[in-house]
Amino acid sequence: MKITKAVKPISASLISLAIAGAVSAAPNQYGMSLQQELVTTENGAITARPQAAVNTAWNVAEKQVNQISEGVYRIAGWGIGNIIALEGPKGWIIIDTGDNIQLASEQRAALERKVGQSIKVAGILYTHSHYAHGAEAWRDENTQIFGHEELTANLRADEGISILSGNFKTRAAIQFGMLHPLKGKDAFPSMLGFSPKKLSGESGFIPPDITFKDRVIETYSIAGLEVEVLPSQTDVLDSVAFYFPQHKLLVSNAMNDDSLFNLYTLRGDIYRDPMRLVNAADLALSRDIELHIDIHGAANIGKDKARQALEYFRDSMQLIHDQTYRGIAMGKDAQEIAEWIYMPKRLRANQETYGQVESYAKQVYNARIGWMGWDVYDINPLPKQLQAQKTVEAMGGVDAVIAMAQQAQAKGDINSTQWSLFLTTQLQNMGALTELAKQTRADSARSLGQHTSSANARGFYISEALLQEGSLSFGKHTITDYQQLSDSFAALDAQKLASSPLDDNVHYLRYMLDTRLAEDKALQFNLHFVDEDAHYAIALRNGVIAITQQANKGKTFELTKQKWDQMLLGELAFSQLDKELKLVDQVVSR
Repeated sequence: MKITKAVKPISASLISLAIAGAVSAAPNQYGMSLQQELVTTENGAITARPQAAVNTAWNVAEKQVNQISEGVYRIAGWGIGNIIALEGPKGWIIIDTGDNIQLASEQRAALERKVGQSIKVAGILYTHSHYAHGAEAWRDENTQIFGHEELTANLRADEGISILSGNFKTRAAIQFGMLHPLKGKDAFPSMLGFSPKKLSGESGFIPPDITFKDRVIETYSIAGLEVEVLPSQTDVLDSVAFYFPQHKLLVSNAMNDDSLFNLYTLRGDIYRDPMRLVNAADLALSRDIELHIDIHGAANIGKDKARQALEYFRDSMQLIHDQTYRGIAMGKDAQEIAEWIYMPKRLRANQETYGQVESYAKQVYNARIGWMGWDVYDINPLPKQLQAQKTVEAMGGVDAVIAMAQQAQAKGDINSTQWSLFLTTQLQNMGALTELAKQTRADSARSLGQHTSSANARGFYISEALLQEGSLSFGKHTITDYQQLSDSFAALDAQKLASSPLDDNVHYLRYMLDTRLAEDKALQFNLHFVDEDAHYAIALRNGVIAITQQANKGKTFELTKQKWDQMLLGELAFSQLDKELKLVDQVVSR
């Protein structure tokens, strides 16, 4: 994205170079992603210079189809995910398929214009489950589709009727700036932000009909080309890399040097163990690679450039792992490690454009040690609201804290802005955010969002500013509480349930149970779904609904999947299947 002008930073002194109250001879990098010059991008976004340069660094600033070598093409600029196309003796191989059917159709047309003819796709290969929604636009007659054996299940967990789908989509919308304006200071400055089409575009996902076994190296012949499937668990466990010996080409997911890998994403995800990433890179580096194209970032052409990119990815992950463990051994907790950890400047400077090192160190600490540090207060802290109330009272009351927050925000430096945000968090936790406090909070969040080079952090900061100002909307609805959005995304309907597997629908009942209503209640029964000849044993006990395959001593009731779906939706009461199931109606909450 073109940078049009510079903006004066909030303060010449953006952040202290030493931890407050500590003396250290070693350089301190804490908050490095906030120590950036501000610029204004072509769409009016005020942001840190490294974030403004992402599109150029990743070579996605323009929609393009580039020939990397004979028969190898990179399709980029429709989003942050590249599509790689290879022409083989017996047809084309397409690696990843884009965000939705509409964009994939454009990408296919662009490739065909580039090569001057229509193509016939022999094989579609998924690197992982994130960029698999354009397959319908690429599939031809007899096209084979390849992917990891867990890919479909993982995709369904994010997109289906999973109890977490609403929360997952909401946090993704916040992080990726999907609800931000398209122009102006709050617009997203790079393609690391997504438009609402990312959520609303029509999916053309097709499950793979040929699956790769987990953590097994396999070799296939596709379109007349030999391809080696390399286990490559990176951001997701269904991720693989593809090595084409004939081209000495590696196609990977998230192993590149354009940006420090997002070891922890603020929207939340399964733990990304840095050592599994190291292992994935070591396996790739064992191949003879002269071309490396990651689905994110620019292509790496030449043996030296390819190795350099993979080694950067590998070594930065090992450093975060090893130094976090070293910090644990030194008696530091997660926050102290985040403040202390150090990387060679060439690995970190201007590279925190997706996430930030502090978040990564905390995640590694929590995965190994858990949330507990050394402060015994944390074992049984005051309830969140009460703690905030007592803190505010100790500082002189609500009005005094609002005045402090305003004064801190007016100072303009990063530390003061962080303090202002902390103060308004206390007011928010005790339910005392006045209109003035909301605007102060919005101003603080926006300032930090503009200064951070991290796309993850910007998404959350700017979304918070818009939320407090009442200008965050989805469709025609103003969002005043993120739970509104989550409830909307997660809402069950007949179409979702009809397209979801029976097993998922049956187990959804577990998450509808309100343990306060179910205390000391017990019931057991069996279900026989006559349309699918499937059996389930269901038992209400000990505040859970246990669902197993082995029949229990209760009655067996026959029904269809459609009737079960109607009961989940509340269109039918469970007691309408049998009066003995009235208790289920009493303990579930929709």
